[in-house]
Amino acid sequence: MSVLLIGLLSGALGLGYAYWHAKHTRRAAIGLYFQELARQGADKVSLVLAKEIEWVERLSSLPEVREAVKEGVRLSLDKPEFQRWREEQSQYFRSLAIVDRNGRLVGGVTSEATRAHYAQQPWWPIVLEQRRAWAGDLRVDEKGRGYWEVAVPISDDDGSALGVLKVAIGTEGLFASVLRTRIGQTGHVMLLEQDGRVLICPIRPASLHTRTDVFAGGRDRAQPTRLGAAWVEVEDDSHGSRGGLVGVASVVLPAHIAQERVWHILIRQDPEETYQPARMLMWKLAGFWLGTVGLIALLGWRLAHRIVRPVESLVERVRQMVGGLPAEHREERGLRPGVEIIEIETLASSFNRLADRLEKASRETQRYVSELEKANRELADSEEHYRTLWNHAVDSKLSVDAKGTVLAVNRRAELKLGRRAEEVIGTAAADLFAEQDRARFHELLDAVLTTGKEGTAIEVQVPTMAGSTLTMELDIVPLERTGNNTAGLLQLSDITEKQQLAQQLLRSERLASLSQFASMFAHDIRNPLAGIKKTLELLSQRAELQAEPLERLFADLRFTTHLLLGMINDMLDVYQESYSGLPLVSSSFSVGALLEETAHLFRSEAEAKGVTIQLDLPDGEVVFTGDRRRLQRVGINLVHNALKYSPPQGVITLSVQQEREVKPAADGDSLDGPVVLICVEDEGPGVDQDELPHIFEMFFRKKDGHDLRIGRGLGLHFCRLVVEAHGGRIWAANRPAGGAVFSVLLPMGVGHECRSGS
Repeated sequence: MSVLLIGLLSGALGLGYAYWHAKHTRRAAIGLYFQELARQGADKVSLVLAKEIEWVERLSSLPEVREAVKEGVRLSLDKPEFQRWREEQSQYFRSLAIVDRNGRLVGGVTSEATRAHYAQQPWWPIVLEQRRAWAGDLRVDEKGRGYWEVAVPISDDDGSALGVLKVAIGTEGLFASVLRTRIGQTGHVMLLEQDGRVLICPIRPASLHTRTDVFAGGRDRAQPTRLGAAWVEVEDDSHGSRGGLVGVASVVLPAHIAQERVWHILIRQDPEETYQPARMLMWKLAGFWLGTVGLIALLGWRLAHRIVRPVESLVERVRQMVGGLPAEHREERGLRPGVEIIEIETLASSFNRLADRLEKASRETQRYVSELEKANRELADSEEHYRTLWNHAVDSKLSVDAKGTVLAVNRRAELKLGRRAEEVIGTAAADLFAEQDRARFHELLDAVLTTGKEGTAIEVQVPTMAGSTLTMELDIVPLERTGNNTAGLLQLSDITEKQQLAQQLLRSERLASLSQFASMFAHDIRNPLAGIKKTLELLSQRAELQAEPLERLFADLRFTTHLLLGMINDMLDVYQESYSGLPLVSSSFSVGALLEETAHLFRSEAEAKGVTIQLDLPDGEVVFTGDRRRLQRVGINLVHNALKYSPPQGVITLSVQQEREVKPAADGDSLDGPVVLICVEDEGPGVDQDELPHIFEMFFRKKDGHDLRIGRGLGLHFCRLVVEAHGGRIWAANRPAGGAVFSVLLPMGVGHECRSGS
């Protein structure tokens, strides 16, 4: 009975301590778990809001919006260029207004009630003077519907603020991805004001909530604005429950956004559900304890009959033995009447200590297993969180070891390189770059791993599986492993489009400069050439100069001077008309005679090079109505190019055909009615297949920059302008036997209106 009473007392104390310890441990574990969920929810809400503000900023940077605010004209959002953002954001936007610096409404989607004097709003100096985006308060009605105001500056190219783009974004569905997180049966996520008032709750309307005391002062109260995230046991969790655990975290937008009010994410759960596992554990321990006490009582009663009787007999015999000894022997042996059995007490004490140790070891093991499971869950959550950040990063990221071998690749790198992660991992990272950039990559990697500091970003070329080459900016960050920099993180930012835009800008500036120079040069040189032509005409009239070969030489000089003046006039026409069309002077002429004059012009140069120019003309005369001088210039350019690329002893063939209908090789449209086809064929190297679609573009030149025969990319472009001005087509192809053939297709029977040139 003594042992049973002691067991009952110690068991009751043990159960009380176990319940207290389990409740305290679960309180700390659940609190930290709620704190982490609140922090993650706040991060997600911050990302959602920042993404919406970023979208509004992209809208404010549209050239149409800036021009409308700058000019002060009304901007209609029904234009096709605004169709995409309207389809994407129509489900969120309540209103949109575009306001200039004077507070006047320029355009938007809004009601008459919102057309107020914006210059008196509190966000006006923040957006216009500080040029920062402004995030307003979140307003929610009793039914849970609300809107969120955002204002961003509309900046000019020099960074000055032209006006304000203000929108009201509906909150329906905006935080759905965050608020649908559930913890058990009653746990959920809510959005709070800074004073503890509930803004959005997925369980019940905001008006049915009480104001929580999570932000009340005190030692155990959360301070999320200072700590970022915290957990606490509150008196009221806004659902009327007392003593519940909540996690809270602040929703903080990026620093460049002026935030009018700070909101908070609150994670709560019914206290009954939170502490239910601890209570269940207590009842299980109590049942186990009662069963154990009953079993011990039964076994004790059974064992008492088997142990106590022999012990009593043994004690009785010992007493008899002690009683039969002389007095001096009793003192020597240390035996007294009523002596206790020390061995049995020692054995019982040892068993009790063993039982205590086993129970303690069991509790420690259970606690260790619980902490290990909790750590595994937190590790899995963290791993999933960082895997999401890794795969959805804006830049391509690769992890490499000290030798440059790829260890990991994010999703963005797979999309940019056009290769799966399994194909890249285990290979050398240098193989991803162009040959000329590999040595620079190794130098940068060695420097980063040696110094342990981030290296200066370099520009590299990255070939893709699609056959294109991306221009990317490479940055390497060292990663520590066991205290040493044995790995690095490669960050690749795609700047291909940025460079293409820079090249296009340079090309535009070059075109403008060249146009101005060509116009000035042509205008200044035309008057001296006109004087030379007039002088040659006067000299040719003198009798002493009309004999051969002087008369023929003067005729060639006059013809050449006439062609040169025509070229100068054409140059002025092309650049002064901005390529929109050429002024044509139409007349009827023989196409065969035009080609004969062209061949005669290059006869001496061809003979000096050993090239033969032959004509393939039809039996009948082909008469065409058009600008004879400019078409002759087209023939001169084509024959000149053929002569440049013809080998010695080569043949250049000029042919004319009159057909009913010919389909050009350059496109799929044929010309209606009779046409004349002029072909210039040579036996040179031909035209590269990749260059055929581009040779008629202005300033296009062959890739081989060391070939002295390459022109400036203007002659063939002029030929295309002249032929298209006559309603015709011009294209180039390669002959099966070698060489190139340039074809000009002109419509017959259609007179061109005579238009003055200059």
